[in-house]
Amino acid sequence: MTRHAVSYVAAAAAGAALAGCHRAAATLTPQTSGVSTIANVGFNQPENLVYDAASDVYLVSNMGPGQPAARDDNGFISRVSPDGKVLALRWIAGGVNGATLDAPKGLAIRGDTLAVADVGAVHYFDRRTGSPLGSETLPGLVMNDLAFASDGSLWITDTGPDRGTTPIDTSKDMDAVWRIPRGGRVQAIARGLGLDRPDGIVFDGTGALVATFGSDKLERVGAGTSRNSWVTVTTLPGDSVDGLRRAPDGSLIATSWQAQSVWKLGEGYARTPLLTNVTSPAGVAIDTRRHRLAITSMKDNMLYLLPLH
Repeated sequence: MTRHAVSYVAAAAAGAALAGCHRAAATLTPQTSGVSTIANVGFNQPENLVYDAASDVYLVSNMGPGQPAARDDNGFISRVSPDGKVLALRWIAGGVNGATLDAPKGLAIRGDTLAVADVGAVHYFDRRTGSPLGSETLPGLVMNDLAFASDGSLWITDTGPDRGTTPIDTSKDMDAVWRIPRGGRVQAIARGLGLDRPDGIVFDGTGALVATFGSDKLERVGAGTSRNSWVTVTTLPGDSVDGLRRAPDGSLIATSWQAQSVWKLGEGYARTPLLTNVTSPAGVAIDTRRHRLAITSMKDNMLYLLPLH
């Protein structure tokens, strides 16, 4: 994607952190409009993040060099304080201390368990220590985002096969939303190319809402009489809808690469722009202590911090 300048953002702080450091200098750079950035600290394709409220830190997934479906074990997860200090750049790293991380993306926390979506699997870690707790293999390759349901089950989006081939090869991979019940086997909630590369996911009543990275839609899955179906609930003014999270007031936060925007979606999915002209806005975390958002810019290797209005 072509890089575009952010009109209201000043240059990020200089001084890149070394890849192996345990603590980088603070790079929380205030901008206009209440927006700050964390940049030049060693992030490498930061795809998603989660706010760990118990520890008051951001956990940031980095795909590392390579492609989203590459099994290269060079991904890592960073531990970052809200004031911009990188507490551990490679807090969990592929190939280190028994961890497997190829191209980690979505993260979710339940109790003391951190779940991470990765290539063909979900990996579990202790959210306090980063120690591996096991993995669950799934059909397909690019597991993108995930969320724990109230019943303890885990729902995972699968962005499906490479669209660059003609015809599209669906023999080993298909767009899907998977569910792993507690102590049960993986099952498909929805599956088919019509899902348009499902990405971000949040729960909504008896089902879930899913962002579509292959289009401009939000889809509802798992709520009808037919579990393996979906319905479009709204469209957004831009394709490549990536991050999707629910704010404390019940509204939704959505990001779009094509529109280069972050929106708040209120009643009737009415849109309020929160951040515009930003490159590759991807994952979203809700910092409940500070009532603000943290947004990854995957291509610019940085985080945006902005008030949640």
